[in-house]
Amino acid sequence: MPRHLKTLPLAAAAALLAFAPVEAQTLRVGTWDLPPSQGNPFGGRSVPSIFVWDAVFDPLVRIGEDGAPVGVLATAWEPLEPTLWRFTLRDGVAFSNGAAFDADAVVATLEYLMTEEGRASSVGSELRNVVGVEKIDDMTVDIVTSGPDPVLPNRLGLVYIVEPGAWADLGPEGFAAAPVGTGAFAVASWEAGAARLESVPGSWRDTALEGIEILALPERPARLQALISGQIDAGFGFSPDNIGQMEANGLTVEASPAPQVMSLAFANTAHPDSPFNDVRVRRAANLAVDRELMAEVLLAGIGRGAGQAGTPAAFGYDPSIPPFPYDPDAARALLAEAGYPDGFSVTANVVVGSFPADSEIYQQAVSDLAQVGIEVDLQQITFSEWLPNFLRNTWPGEMFGSSWNAAPYMDSIRPFTYMTCMKQPAHFCDESLTPYVEATFAEFDPARRMELLHALHAQTNEVLPSIWLVEQADVSGFAPRVQGLRYVNRSIFYDDVTLAD
Repeated sequence: MPRHLKTLPLAAAAALLAFAPVEAQTLRVGTWDLPPSQGNPFGGRSVPSIFVWDAVFDPLVRIGEDGAPVGVLATAWEPLEPTLWRFTLRDGVAFSNGAAFDADAVVATLEYLMTEEGRASSVGSELRNVVGVEKIDDMTVDIVTSGPDPVLPNRLGLVYIVEPGAWADLGPEGFAAAPVGTGAFAVASWEAGAARLESVPGSWRDTALEGIEILALPERPARLQALISGQIDAGFGFSPDNIGQMEANGLTVEASPAPQVMSLAFANTAHPDSPFNDVRVRRAANLAVDRELMAEVLLAGIGRGAGQAGTPAAFGYDPSIPPFPYDPDAARALLAEAGYPDGFSVTANVVVGSFPADSEIYQQAVSDLAQVGIEVDLQQITFSEWLPNFLRNTWPGEMFGSSWNAAPYMDSIRPFTYMTCMKQPAHFCDESLTPYVEATFAEFDPARRMELLHALHAQTNEVLPSIWLVEQADVSGFAPRVQGLRYVNRSIFYDDVTLAD
């Protein structure tokens, strides 16, 4: 292990003590963290937060296993004009506090996200082109965008609908402690390292489970041991080298490609004097990394080397773009040309323990970069520390660990909404990408959108906002008694879960 990598204190034992004996139909889930914003679902639609939020809230639309949008709180949608969409809502749905779900809830949620405070949230920042929402009747809403948005239904998968009365009465901070959604579960309590959820009687999303207990186990070995010993029923964020041990202990293992590209992103706007502000240096860093070794050895072939912002699971992926070659000699030549013949030192802030072999992949990247003269101080932080830096662009280091994540709407345009000038404040801003992004947003024809996304990927590789590492994978483990649990496109589906005796 490189001398720069810091380790987190072992918190697993204390966290496990948070769990009292549970009912037979209570699912116990182990993940690497709880939502940093607790039950405020606008802090970011991603793992690990979704393990709580997908149980408590619903969006209007989700993306199914085939990549097509599926109605959840919306049953139908259509564009009336290029900048106007109409959504028909699901009737007969109630929030966990008994309030009826209707158009008023959708209007209140989106209107909040259009406020200054809402725009500052992770979800609000990705929906900056939503500029209006209007109730047509109790079960119909119109949504107005500042420009054409052909994937608006998909993108609304980012937005969980909150109960407007509770949100107004409690405010964001109070609501975070006592969230109210339309999901099959409600939060019973937040504890140190644990969240307890109880099923909602009469929920439209019927479930056989009595409850869910979600345990934060930041360290992967502790998570693995908890699963093997039966202290949890389901665990997420394992590595390929855990698969054999899980299978040997009779656990069900699911390993599949993930809709995200793991990277070391450049925090150039926060560090205007960083050497990475020179594109030659960014290209050198990409040439210095051995992605094939990462994919074949560290990910055991279930992930692949990355060369663009999308993965094959996302619309717009360009199979003709290969990963950057491993060429340390060319990297050294570029560094010398840029004025760094002796290299330089930088810092990278990363979260580990959430994705397969992430610690090992970052360590390999650090080792590879050192070979060409780029010395990286790899500083490990928690996701709760990572998120505010991401939202505010207050990165201590010149690089940070980030995924170019196409989920939840499974379109390659999604990462560009938070890894280019579109995000405010931006981590990396090169205006040469803006016309490509805007053209892609404006195009409704799928074939033409595919062409535009391919052009955007190609231009991104001229600009290089990050060091591409690997197309990641998801490795999850389940106890034999867990039946029907689905983890699809970074959404977790608890409704069909049953627990055998």
